[in-house]
This record gives sequence, structure tokens and C-alpha cells, in this order.
Amino acid sequence: MAWLRREDHEDRELHWLGPWGLPSRDSGGRRLPEAEDALRTVFQRDRDRVLHSSAFRRLQHKTQVMAAFEGDHFRSRMTHSLEVAQMARSVARALRCNDDLAEVIALAHDLGHPPFGHVGEHALDAAMQGYGGFRHNAQGARIVDYLEDRYGHGHGLNLTLAVRRSLLKGRIPDGFPLSGDLLPKAAVPLEAHLVDTCDRIAYLSHDLDDGLRAGLFAEAEAAELRLWREAAAAAGSPTRQRVVSEVTSILIHDLVESVDDAITMATPGGAMPRVQHSARRQVDTQELLEFLRQRFYRSPRVLAVMDDGAERIRRLFERLVRDPAALPPGALARIGRDGVERTVCDHIAGMTDRYLLKATS
Repeated sequence: MAWLRREDHEDRELHWLGPWGLPSRDSGGRRLPEAEDALRTVFQRDRDRVLHSSAFRRLQHKTQVMAAFEGDHFRSRMTHSLEVAQMARSVARALRCNDDLAEVIALAHDLGHPPFGHVGEHALDAAMQGYGGFRHNAQGARIVDYLEDRYGHGHGLNLTLAVRRSLLKGRIPDGFPLSGDLLPKAAVPLEAHLVDTCDRIAYLSHDLDDGLRAGLFAEAEAAELRLWREAAAAAGSPTRQRVVSEVTSILIHDLVESVDDAITMATPGGAMPRVQHSARRQVDTQELLEFLRQRFYRSPRVLAVMDDGAERIRRLFERLVRDPAALPPGALARIGRDGVERTVCDHIAGMTDRYLLKATS
């Protein structure tokens, strides 16, 4: 059997992708031109570069909700990203979109998250007011474009334009330093919208699982949710893991059906189909989100760890701005280009939870 070349994969995409799937040949290219790979499409190469990056490896020690030191089986940013990638790839394939593109966007979507989750993000954004602010999606683009300079050419991972633009989905603070070819923000492919919704499905389902595992609420309380009751009936098993798995399955299937209907009704060349759940599932997911906010995200046990992490970030930021000589050599070398505040922000944002704890102990 003859091995498949990159051109074979690209030809298969052109014949198999639906009208809203983005072919690899339409990736928008790279800032620094490179010779094509004999085996992999450009999106497959992007995926591999993200997987092998230092920023991705650090995600294994960055908090999702429960801090890493709380237990070995709670989700981290890395396991969350892997779960999103699995869901996004399945959804994209079902809708005849580019599953390789969806996968790399999903794997990279949280690269810019600082230690201690969203409270860390808010702490850095407050510290950077007047200096371009901070937002994890923008920081992710900054990482792949500049900070993760493993090849020494000044273009970071040198990913394709389609992937880089997709990382900017969402709000970008005014004045945040981005590569000039990403401004002004442009429309992103449908695959990026699919990843965004799979991200929500992933954290709703695995935060439900982690909250139960942590004992922050009981299964009897979760059983009051409409989505839990339906999942339990469909699962045919009373175990927590099986019910949570069915919650994920219900939401994934509903998303595929809803987006497929939107694609069918879309006008070729017109507005992009809306990526969203059915009206019924939107109600169910909002109910689940509100439950998690009250019983998990705002629980005293979680908030105590998060607030401590945010305070450590604030103190460290102030100390390093006053004494930038304490920064590592690689960061010091960037001060002339980026300024002290942005350099300190980049340094702290790249830390893992335990590195931050060590640096502030």
C-alpha cells in the first residue's frame, strides 16, 4: 500500500469537506515561509508544534478549578485542553469541517492562561491597566507568535494565519501587543466557533465531575438538574462517571444536530451559520452553569485557594517591576523591546501554580 503524502491529504480535504470547512490549502500561510512537509498538512504541523511547546507542557501544572495539590485526579489546564480537542475533533468531523484545524485550535486555546485560573487572569489584567491589559486568549497568540521562540527566528512557533486568528476569538484589551497582521481582528473559521462551544461543554461536564469528586456538593443535589436526570435515565447506570459521560454525549449530539440544521439553512457565501445549542439545551446548560457557580466556583474551599493565588500574583508583579534584575536572563533581554511591565506580565503568566508558590514563599 502506497503511503499517503501531504498532497493526498489535501486532495481528500477538498473532496470531503463541507462548504464551511476550511481546507489546509487556505490556511493563510505563515509569517516566515517554510518548505512544505512531505507527510503532514499545515494544520497537522501546527498541532504538533503546539503539543511539543513548553507552554503546552506547563498546562499540566496550571489550575482549572481545583488546584493541582488538591489531588491527582482533578482536571488541569492540560487535561481540559485535551478533552476539548477530543470533542472538537469529533464535532468537526461530524459536520464535515476540518478536524485537524479544530484540534490545533483546541490544544492551543488555553496556552495563555496564567497560574490559578481566571482569578490569575483578573489579577494580571488589573496590574496591567495602562499597559495594554491582559487576557488569556490574547496572551496565547503572543506566546505562539513571539514568546515560544524555540526556533530562534523571532516568529515563535510560526503557525498558520488561520490558527493564529482563531486564538483571538473573544475580547482583546485595548493596546495589547499583537503581531500587526492580526490587527484589526478578522473573522475566524467555523472550526474556531466549534472549539469555543466544545470548550463550554468540556468545562460544564468535567467541573460537574470534579465538584462531585471533591465533595463540594452531593449527587442528590446534582440530580435536581434537568440535564442530570435525563443523562441518568439514558445512562442506565447510577455511577457518577457514567452519568457525567452521558451529559457530555447529550450536549455533543445536540450541538452537531443544531449546527447541521444551521448549515443546511445557510446561504452559500452568506453569513456564517450560528454555532449554538438548541433552545432547550441552552436552558439546560445555563441551569448547570448557575449550579456550578454557586456550589463549585464560589465555594469557600475553591475561593480560598484562588484568592491566595491572586494575591501572590499581585505581590510578585509589584516586586518584579520594582526589581526587574530578579527576572531570568531570557526575560531581561526582552525589557528593551517590551517594557518592564509587559515583560513581568509575560513571566508571571507563564508560571505554573507550584512555580508561583515557590517564587512567593
